Amino acid sequence: MSEEKVIHVGLYGGKSIFGGREKPLEASIISCGMTEQCSLFEHGQCAAIRSMSSEGCKHGKEMVKRGYTSRAMKYYDFRSKWRDHEKYGALKPNTKKLAVIVDEVYFSYPHITVKVEGDGIKLDGPSVGFGNSVAYIPVEKFTTSLIKRICDYRPQAFFGGTIDSYRKEVVPLFLSHLKEVFPNLYKEFINKHKEYENAVDYVGRKAYLHSLEPCDIEYKSRSYPNLNNKWHWDGEFLSYQSGYISSLSIVSDYEIQEFKIKPDKNATIEITDNEQVTESTEFAD
Repeated sequence: MSEEKVIHVGLYGGKSIFGGREKPLEASIISCGMTEQCSLFEHGQCAAIRSMSSEGCKHGKEMVKRGYTSRAMKYYDFRSKWRDHEKYGALKPNTKKLAVIVDEVYFSYPHITVKVEGDGIKLDGPSVGFGNSVAYIPVEKFTTSLIKRICDYRPQAFFGGTIDSYRKEVVPLFLSHLKEVFPNLYKEFINKHKEYENAVDYVGRKAYLHSLEPCDIEYKSRSYPNLNNKWHWDGEFLSYQSGYISSLSIVSDYEIQEFKIKPDKNATIEITDNEQVTESTEFAD
């Protein structure tokens, strides 16, 4: 363990976009001494940052400085002080569900709870409340045998019946994460259990656009298919091909002949076809 240092500062509170009573600003200062041995930090994320989807991290420590509402004279001084901090917004909340922190595997997926009990590991159903439960599994216990148990597990809903989305969605996602974080262990597992050889599915995952090879990109609206649109990525630019585009303000009557944009290096897209993914693809989730 290295010396603890401040790795992230965030501001919370203020006026809500939903209205209601204004809350005093709070500065959340996250410190950690495990950054050099954390794959989350390596990808610019931290599980200790406040998030609806995160249960926190046992290594990260949060110190909270309470501020003021906008009616107070010290409000803007407080806000400026923490916004100007060198670590303000340095990291993003954790979206990874499988990671390595020191000598433990960070495991957090919906519909399954992993409990390390002495020399054994118990698999249980969904945790109660918001978010996913987090397990810290010793690396030496994260074996192909445990991976097989996780993949074969069939969680039961509170009101009866099997939660089918676990098998259809969670297991393929878990295996895709396993392939990224533990490539050698993934190969060993697949060699032993051929039935999971084609289970990895990247569709629905967020990938950094600049890590993709040239390919066609498609936006699909889950609720309004008339908003779908298709583009071509050439490695630098996105060129419009077909589908819906919001109206342009400069003129009201037009026909699009060519429309090209240059995305930022941090731009992400949702994978819609496994063929879009190569060995060089980097995921944001």
